[in-house]
Amino acid sequence: MILIVDANVVISALIRDGKSRELLIYSPFTFYSPDSLLESIEKYKDEFVKKSGLTLEEFEVVLNFILKRIIIVKKEEYESQLMRANEIMGHIDVEDVAYVALALFIEGSVIWSDDAHFQEQDEIEVYRTEDVVRRIEGGF
Repeated sequence: MILIVDANVVISALIRDGKSRELLIYSPFTFYSPDSLLESIEKYKDEFVKKSGLTLEEFEVVLNFILKRIIIVKKEEYESQLMRANEIMGHIDVEDVAYVALALFIEGSVIWSDDAHFQEQDEIEVYRTEDVVRRIEGGF
């Protein structure tokens, strides 16, 4: 299964050693995310380090470990889907248009996000963390 990982999932995994981190590191799924994920992490990195309780060095180790599991896709690759994605998600949350565009670009993919606003659209299937856990427990 291919999951488009929303920034909130990655941030959750960076801040605490919980279910999101466990799933990102150990699950058998293939993860993708738009390159805007890296911008989001870099922009708020100091805040995430503080919230995590980790040293900067420990945070970097966790970040690098998680990012090794996620295929980062440049905007140029999914750019053809941005207009359609904006129609679907732009009026709900413009910051998430890239995730929808990437999901449209990668056929058969599902967005993994715990942001409730993704549920306001019905074009792209969205799994919450609990849904990802159920998929693993149910044998995909």
